Amino acid sequence: MDDLERIGAAYLSHLTESDLLALVHADEVPAATAQARVAALRRAPELLLDVLDRPAVSAGLLNFASADTVQRFTLISPFLVFAAAIHRVAADLRTSAYAPERTAPRLRIPVFDGPQLAAYLASPAHRLFLAELLASFARSSGGVIVTRTSQGLRRRRWNDLDLGRLAMLLDSLPEPERPPVWRRLGDLALFLSGVFPAAIERALSGRLEPARLARTTGLAVPPAPDLGPAELFEWLGAGWYRLAASHASREIGAPAAALPSNGGPASTGSAGTGSASTGSASASTGPSTESARSASASSASASRVAAGTGSASIPVTVLRDNAEYFHQARRVLNATADRYLFPIGADWLAPPV
Repeated sequence: MDDLERIGAAYLSHLTESDLLALVHADEVPAATAQARVAALRRAPELLLDVLDRPAVSAGLLNFASADTVQRFTLISPFLVFAAAIHRVAADLRTSAYAPERTAPRLRIPVFDGPQLAAYLASPAHRLFLAELLASFARSSGGVIVTRTSQGLRRRRWNDLDLGRLAMLLDSLPEPERPPVWRRLGDLALFLSGVFPAAIERALSGRLEPARLARTTGLAVPPAPDLGPAELFEWLGAGWYRLAASHASREIGAPAAALPSNGGPASTGSAGTGSASTGSASASTGPSTESARSASASSASASRVAAGTGSASIPVTVLRDNAEYFHQARRVLNATADRYLFPIGADWLAPPV
C-alpha cells in the first residue's frame, strides 16, 4: 500500500455510510448508481481525496446558505465537514498570495504567505492530519486520575481542553506511556492557537505560566520572554510534538493512563460534546490499605484505562513533520475557521471556558 492509498484508507475509516452517500450525491441519482459509486470509493479510497478537492463537492458539504440549520449536520459527520473545509482552503490558497491572520475577534491582518500555506496543504498527509485534529476536538474528553499517596488515595481531574490539567497526566504516567499525552498537548496548542487565538490570550493573562508549563512537561529550555501569544504556542506545541515523536516507536495514539498491577495510578474518563467532561473514579476513597488494594485490583483486568481523546493514531514521522511545519498548520486552521467553520455555525467548535 503506497502513501496515497494509506491516506485514502484513513479517510475512509472516519466516514459513515451517510458520509459516503453525501459524497456521491445519492439524492440526485438512482439508488443503484449511488451504491455503485460508494462501492468504487470503498475499493479505491484514495479517490476520496480527488472527490473532496472538487469545489462543488466541498461547497455542497459545507452548505453555507441553503440548508436548514437544524438538519445541516445530522446527515454527515464532523470529520467530513472538517475535511471539506480543509480541502476548500487548500484550493483557495493555490490562487491567493495572502491569507488573513485573525489577531482579535474583529481584526484581520493580511499576511502574504499564501504560497507557503498552499505548499503545506499540497501534502495529502497534512490535509488528513488537520482534518483528524479538528474532528478529535468535536468531542472533548476528561476524567479523574487516582494515585496512591502516603495520605491515601488522591483524585485529580483532567480534561483535554485545559493545558495545565492535561499536563498533570504526565506526573502520573511512566515514561513509556507519556508520548500520547505530549502529542495531545501539541494538538491542543495547535487547536487553540489556530481556531481560538483569543483563548490563548485569556489563558496567558490568567493562571497559565508558560515557563513553568514548559519545565513541568519536559521541554529543556524555557521559552523566549519576548514571544507573542501565537509564537509562544507554536514553540510549545512544536516542542511537545518533538517530545512525543522522540519517545515513541512507530505510531502514537490517544492518551491512556497506565495501571500497573501493584496499584499504580488509575484513570477513568468520559467524553462529551462541545465542552470538557469529567468522569468519576471507580476506586474507593476509603483510608485503608485494603481499600486501595482492592480498588487497583478491580481495574487491573485491563493493563490500562483509556482516557480517550478521540485522536487517531498517527505515524511518528507525520508528527515530527508537523512539528517542523507547526506555524503553517496554525495559519491554515486560522483561515479554515474564519472562512468556513465559523460562518456555518458548527456547534462542535465550542471555545474553551
